[in-house]
Amino acid sequence: IPGEIAFPDAKTGEAFLKGQADLLGIKDMTYANSLIEKLQLDPTANLKRMSKGMKQKTAIVAALIAEPEILIFDEPTTGLDPLMREIFVEIIEEERKKGRTIFMSSHMFDEVEELCDQVALIKEGRIVAVKSTEDIKHNENKNFKIEFKSIGDYERFVQEDFDFKETRVDRNQVIFNLNDHEVNRLFKTLKNYDVKFMKENKYTLEQYFNNLYSEGNK
Repeated sequence: IPGEIAFPDAKTGEAFLKGQADLLGIKDMTYANSLIEKLQLDPTANLKRMSKGMKQKTAIVAALIAEPEILIFDEPTTGLDPLMREIFVEIIEEERKKGRTIFMSSHMFDEVEELCDQVALIKEGRIVAVKSTEDIKHNENKNFKIEFKSIGDYERFVQEDFDFKETRVDRNQVIFNLNDHEVNRLFKTLKNYDVKFMKENKYTLEQYFNNLYSEGNK
């Protein structure tokens, strides 16, 4: 799926997809029709007058029609509404289960995080990092938010030796970073406090990228 879609001269989406099938020697259109139904695509529409979303759906069907072993997508969900994005993700998950190799370029971090096993981060045209998405999600450096029941406990805790990133005196809340090896120390410390709630802010691919980008600019 190219980033900029330019279809050949065909009257309808149906004619274009039939031409693609003939070119690839595909006689059975069962899989193509199932994709058309899932994506709620009207293949009888004029190809040149289709909306961006309809063109994107047509391109998705054309890319998958022959069930290739390797798929290359450039911003594949551009123009799709949230519901269609979810359906696209389901389709790609099915392709993964079939053992397909999928290369995808995207600026949507949540999409990459959900779909990809590995991610290569590019800065100024160069790959600056290659990382497993699982490794990023389970980063050893955690971020926590704690709210205390009393202002007294809040004021005592902010004096503790932790890497505080934000303190919210109006809410008795603290936000701080913590490495995995310090978790036991944190819980031993909290035994002396009356905690209202504690939440781990999950580390995301977007945070990883931003941190990497910031370090590169130092």
